[in-house]
Amino acid sequence: MRAKSKERLKTEQLRREQGLSYNEIAALTGISKSTLSAWLRDIPLTVEQETRLQERLRANRSSFAARALPINRERHQRARQRAYQSGVDIAKMVPDQANIHELALAMLYLGEGAKRNSVVQIANTDPSILRFFLWALRHLYDVNEKRLSFRLNLVEVARSHEENFVVWWCQQLNCSRGQFRKTQFDPRSRATHITDNYRGVCTINYNDLFLQQHILGLAHTYIREKQNDRQE
Repeated sequence: MRAKSKERLKTEQLRREQGLSYNEIAALTGISKSTLSAWLRDIPLTVEQETRLQERLRANRSSFAARALPINRERHQRARQRAYQSGVDIAKMVPDQANIHELALAMLYLGEGAKRNSVVQIANTDPSILRFFLWALRHLYDVNEKRLSFRLNLVEVARSHEENFVVWWCQQLNCSRGQFRKTQFDPRSRATHITDNYRGVCTINYNDLFLQQHILGLAHTYIREKQNDRQE
C-alpha cells in the first residue's frame, strides 16, 4: 500500500477533527473537490460535526440568496425592459394601414369578444383596450353611434360607487352617460371591499350580426391560412 501524501493527511485531519466541508477544505488547501471526494469519502463525521456542517451550509445558502436576490431582481428587470422594448420597436415598424388595424381588431375580438347572439360585444377592465376597440369600430366601419351602448359590471360591495364609476368610464371612452345601460351587479361576489384602482368591468355592445361575423371570419381565416402555410 502506498504511503499517504502530506496533503492527503492534512485534508483527512481537517475533515476528521473539524468536520469541514469539501468546499472549505478545498479553499484552505487548494486541492480540487473531486480529489477530496476520493480521499475523504470513507471518513465519517460525528453527529455533532454533521449538525454543524449542515448549519453552516444552510447559513451559506441563506447568505448567498440574500446577496443574489437584488442582483437577480435587477437582472430580471433589465431583461423585462429589453423584451418590452423589442416589442415597442416591432410595433413602430408596423405600417399604418387599415387592413393591419382591422386584423388587430379581429384578433382582439377573437380572444376577448362575445361569440354568441347578434352583437359585437367585448368586455374589459383596461380602458386603453376598449379605447382601441372603439376607435377601430369607428375608424374602420363607420358604425352608427345610436346602436352603440355600454354596460358596467360591478361587485355588490361597489354599489355605492356606481355613478362615479360610470362617469369615469364615460371620460375614458369619450361616450355619454345616456349610452350606458343599467349596471349589473355580481350576486356571486363575496368581496367585502374594493381597491383604489377598481373601476369594474365595462362592456361595449354594438348590435350588428353581419359586422360580428365579418370580424370573426377575418380572424378565423387568418389563423387557418397561417396553419396551412406551415403545413405546406
